[in-house]
Amino acid sequence: MALKEIDGLPVFDAKRPIKLVITKHDCERGDPKHPESCAAARALRRSGAKDVRVHLGRVYARQNDGNWLRYLTPRALRSEIIAFDRGGSFAPGEYHLLAPQPSHRAKGKRYGGNKPSRKTGKKRRAPHIITDVRMGPA
Repeated sequence: MALKEIDGLPVFDAKRPIKLVITKHDCERGDPKHPESCAAARALRRSGAKDVRVHLGRVYARQNDGNWLRYLTPRALRSEIIAFDRGGSFAPGEYHLLAPQPSHRAKGKRYGGNKPSRKTGKKRRAPHIITDVRMGPA
């Protein structure tokens, strides 16, 4: 199910990507397993967001008092989040939060399921479940 509201405010898909610069200071002060206060969330707040939630699949940022914007979490940032939540360090750097493509938007067509592939007729493998990291709606 798509996330439509956070704290009573509507969630909209971002229209364009943004660049996120995570500094060493953000990495040192971030809290593991807390989507609102990890290194990436601190960097987003520093860049002007009022409230932030950083999850493995999506990033939610509130720039104003009226709504939230949804971004896709890039693979590099996702890997850093997993390492950070498991007790490792978070590498500072530049990450690009992408706007969801039409197929990844909240109302886009969903793909998946354990049905046979069109080409091979084989069933898909069960996904690997990542454990001991932050949990959330995304």
